[in-house]
Amino acid sequence: MRNLLLLALCAASTAHGSLFGKSDKPAAPSFEEGWEHVTAGSTIKLAHVKTDARLTMPQVSYGTGSQQQAITAHKDAFSTKGFWRVEVEGAERGAPVECGRAVRLINSDSDHSLHSHAAHKSPISGQQEVSGFDGRDAGDMWTVECSGTWRRESPVLLRHVDTGKYLVSLPNKKYHQPISGHIEVSAAKKADSNAHWMALEGFYFKAPSAKYS
Repeated sequence: MRNLLLLALCAASTAHGSLFGKSDKPAAPSFEEGWEHVTAGSTIKLAHVKTDARLTMPQVSYGTGSQQQAITAHKDAFSTKGFWRVEVEGAERGAPVECGRAVRLINSDSDHSLHSHAAHKSPISGQQEVSGFDGRDAGDMWTVECSGTWRRESPVLLRHVDTGKYLVSLPNKKYHQPISGHIEVSAAKKADSNAHWMALEGFYFKAPSAKYS
């Protein structure tokens, strides 16, 4: 297992700092060869590009809709509730996730899947509900939309396979108690600036060879 995992829990890179306000022109992320990819089996945090809030599961159930676990975006970058394991059917651990592949994102704190379904509306914006599902089914699958391979600190879109809607967070749609400050996460038809996410902190498996670069 030596050199297989890279721990990046407490500090974002220089490129991340540039992207969120320190420079008008963000620098391209720079990683050692093999570490630049989001890979199968890695456990990551997903940041909403527009707000820098992390996708999280605060372990509070929705009071409406499916009554499954709420999914939110929150600016606490150190919370353990915001780690997601990347599962790719048929892929070896450490294989870079190719753009266009469907992935399942599993919350490492609860083992719930990032899930959505057309039958229920989100409680604030009334868009398609996104929830944490205690199980596995087709509603857990998300297509990574990008170019080439999914790279760390590079914006991607996550499109729900079953419904075709995009994972979004609207900055002005915030919860009150008991999860005050958390921003609603939902699924929407439009892939606008509210739909951009990037992989930041996490435990990453190194890609096995240069063929993926």
